[in-house]
Amino acid sequence: MAVIGKIREKSMLLLIIIGGAIIAFVLGDLFKSGQQFFSEGNHVGEINGVEITAIEFNEKLEKAIATWETQNGTTANSELRASLRDQVWSEIIREQVMESQFAELGISVSPEELFDMVQGNNPHPQVQQAFTDPETGVFSSTQVLQFLKSLETMPAENRNQWLLFEDGIQKERVANKYNNLLVKGMFATSNMLRNTYKEQNEKRNIKFVAKRYTEVNDSTVEVTPEEVKAFYEEHQQEFKQEQSRDVEYVRFDVEPSEQDREDALNWINDILTEFKSADNDSSFVSYNSEVPFNASYLGEQEMPLGVDSSFFYEEVGTIVGPIEENGAYVLTKLSKIKMLPDSVKARHILLKTTQQPTDTLLKAKLDSIKTEIENGADFGELAKNISEDVGSAIEGGDLGWFKAGQMVPEFNDACFEGTIGEMVIVQTQFGFHLIEVLKQSEKVKKVQLARVVRKITPSNETFDAVFAKASTFYSNNNTAEAFQKATEGDEFLKMVAAEVKVADRDVQGLSNVRELVRWSFNNEKGTVSAPFQFENTFVVAHLAEVREDGIAPMEQVEIQVTLGAKKKKKAALFIEEMTGATSLDELAQKIGGTVDAAPSVSFSSYAIPGMGQEPRIIGMASTLQQGQMSIPIEGQTGVFVILVESVTPAPETTDYSGIKSQLEQGFIGLGGIAFEALKEKFDVVDRRYKFY
Repeated sequence: MAVIGKIREKSMLLLIIIGGAIIAFVLGDLFKSGQQFFSEGNHVGEINGVEITAIEFNEKLEKAIATWETQNGTTANSELRASLRDQVWSEIIREQVMESQFAELGISVSPEELFDMVQGNNPHPQVQQAFTDPETGVFSSTQVLQFLKSLETMPAENRNQWLLFEDGIQKERVANKYNNLLVKGMFATSNMLRNTYKEQNEKRNIKFVAKRYTEVNDSTVEVTPEEVKAFYEEHQQEFKQEQSRDVEYVRFDVEPSEQDREDALNWINDILTEFKSADNDSSFVSYNSEVPFNASYLGEQEMPLGVDSSFFYEEVGTIVGPIEENGAYVLTKLSKIKMLPDSVKARHILLKTTQQPTDTLLKAKLDSIKTEIENGADFGELAKNISEDVGSAIEGGDLGWFKAGQMVPEFNDACFEGTIGEMVIVQTQFGFHLIEVLKQSEKVKKVQLARVVRKITPSNETFDAVFAKASTFYSNNNTAEAFQKATEGDEFLKMVAAEVKVADRDVQGLSNVRELVRWSFNNEKGTVSAPFQFENTFVVAHLAEVREDGIAPMEQVEIQVTLGAKKKKKAALFIEEMTGATSLDELAQKIGGTVDAAPSVSFSSYAIPGMGQEPRIIGMASTLQQGQMSIPIEGQTGVFVILVESVTPAPETTDYSGIKSQLEQGFIGLGGIAFEALKEKFDVVDRRYKFY
């Protein structure tokens, strides 16, 4: 693979990570303004009091999309665009929040450092990978220098790509320095090491008597409104929540009718005779099939599902089908048979062209080069000096071994259908290639299949009928009360998407429904939507619950608060009942319980055998002396009285290296924690859901 290709691939994946919290594509100021879809007064967010306008954000997004499409030679799909939106937003946060911190701390990358990362003694891992021979695994600094010297003669696109790559690795280095500064700034003192070692290794065997909250039914405990309110005010942090929505919906799926299935089957049966007599199978498929013609040649083990393996041995022109396959009717014709290798080793010289479909001057130049080679010139040396595929040029044009389908069709056919030692000139989307086939694996029988595919799809009439049903449902049930009543019976199944987040693209039961999510954050509780269409599904939705960032209002968590108040009242009653006993046996007899045991409890324990996760009990146990009994302790699942039966001290040691490594591992995530704290300090507000 060409070096620029590797750099392009890696630079688009290059992550600028600060504690795992910032993930951004390498972006640069290299693009012209994109289309502007938003008015000046709208904003997608706010950072440190600075509004991020929809126009500004959309321009950056369009630039990022254009870059990706240019580098990958294809159109970005909806999922990729959504991913780029997140990455552009992360980059804006990084610029506004983190770069101010970098500047304040004086963190930067010097020209000497950049030199070292690219061509010095400590090259960046992606530079190492791009300039390492895949066969020998040896990195070549000479090739790096040769590549950098050739930048001036490269197309502008390649030079700009390299500059983007350099910008990306500089940002990555700055982020790593910041992380290291935080991590190295933390230090595990000797007291911390000794205390942590003791907390993990000092063991206590305890006995306990418990009275569980489940022993008294909630319905028998009365709490006053004042008690409920007091519990809510004391425990507000327990009811902190993120912005979310609960969406109820009824879906109306558009499935092909029996008439649709019959029409598809009749169509493909009608075309069968014409397909049998077709002289040009690829043209016939291209004109009639809903799936493009695949010119690949297949081995016996590569035959498609639904086609019997014996078909591989039939005569050219044989047809099977129609067969129903993945929601379609398929006719398969054995179009051609050839003896071909499984893999090929080749080298080439590329001359790029933007003049399509032909450029006779470039072809003539390659003809001249071919003649030179036939007269004794060295192919490898000419490739190094002439080829515009920079990566392979460094290797004398050598592309190594590759399998069928890895190259574009014209290049693939020249290599797999050619003969060893043959030189041919072909044109592809990249330009003109002079190709020499160096080696081929043993040739085996392969077949080319021509497949006519007719998908079984709903007709317009079927769509109209389902849309009419969804519209009628909406017309009759466009209030919250009517929606709920209509979905109580069996006719309309109500689905529930709980706790939908502002950035979600999918909800429970539905995929790629960004429009529905956006609707849920732009409407009031109780709103019922007109029908949405998501491919072959119509959806009528009801906004059942609205939660905003911060502490949930009491009415929204009333059930949890009431249960918490009842639990607290039970605890008070149990503590009063369990106070005064002088031994666990006496206490067990008094409340009708038992004395249970929990061995090897340490301060660092996650849970206690027989109790579960009870942090208050763990804390109390670590403070009691051997033989000492506690007062009644209000726990998560009940009220406990414990007695420390025995204490096993931590073994004596002077080696705390394991504890030190453990504590230092805990410091690694400080970058992410710092970033979240800075986001809160800078008051980052994301309103992209209003637009995307």
